[in-house]
Amino acid sequence: MIFKENGGKKMAKVEIGYYDLADITISKSCLLVSKGKGKVNMMALDWKSIGELWSYPVVTVAVAPSRYTYSLLNENPEFTLNVPSPQIESAISIAGSYSGRNTDKIKMAGLTLKESSHISVPMIEEAMISYECKIIHTAESGSICSHRLYFGEILAVYADEDLVKKRKIK
Repeated sequence: MIFKENGGKKMAKVEIGYYDLADITISKSCLLVSKGKGKVNMMALDWKSIGELWSYPVVTVAVAPSRYTYSLLNENPEFTLNVPSPQIESAISIAGSYSGRNTDKIKMAGLTLKESSHISVPMIEEAMISYECKIIHTAESGSICSHRLYFGEILAVYADEDLVKKRKIK
């Protein structure tokens, strides 16, 4: 169990199954965190899916070659996918409006990084759901738009305990 502070009250995060809250994750804009070149970066992400590849649970994300995150993912093949809670949804616009090449978007958004259990890339502590992923495959998106698809094996998923209770996940 992982704990976070929320106005002086400790909020627990618990590990859940790979697909338990996939419907929420797919329906919301997310924050993808990557790490490389000695720094951590986040980007706003809408193009994603959750499923399986070769019997592994995966999150597939699409990243344009022009994005700073693209170079970081190619350097360090790991990422966390973080679903913002309502309190931090404004971080999506910050993550989507600035480049991590010259801006610390995490600091600008007032977010806290939390060490992951299975990978070197941290999670966003204030996120309501966080996925730890290790890239196991990549593919080019094709002629419709120029993006690379990163297939990240889901190693662990954490969610706010209150959300887990509300959804009656065991």
